[in-house]
Amino acid sequence: MISPRPDSSCLQFPLARAYTQVAAADQMRTRAATLFDAGEKCGAESNMAKFLASEASWQAANVCLDTHGGYGFVDTWDVERKFRETRVYQVAPVNNNMILAFLGQHVLGLSRSY
Repeated sequence: MISPRPDSSCLQFPLARAYTQVAAADQMRTRAATLFDAGEKCGAESNMAKFLASEASWQAANVCLDTHGGYGFVDTWDVERKFRETRVYQVAPVNNNMILAFLGQHVLGLSRSY
């Protein structure tokens, strides 16, 4: 009988990558909160934190779905629901493209893109 549980070695790299991305988003969130509490400008850091967190969430959801295979689409374990929900973070409350436009214009000094 084939075990439905994948070998941990095939999960190690995707899980480590997801952990790294979430940790990076958390560090940027902490930086933004520190600046905000100090009364300093924190728009760039706040936007980067949101962007990093939404991208990390999406990548982690993809890994989860890949790990579960076809079972990921069965509503028993809520993988498919969480997969759909992570997509929302890239478009709400601020679309990631708007964050990139803000960073390009206000941090990198590029011309307005919209």
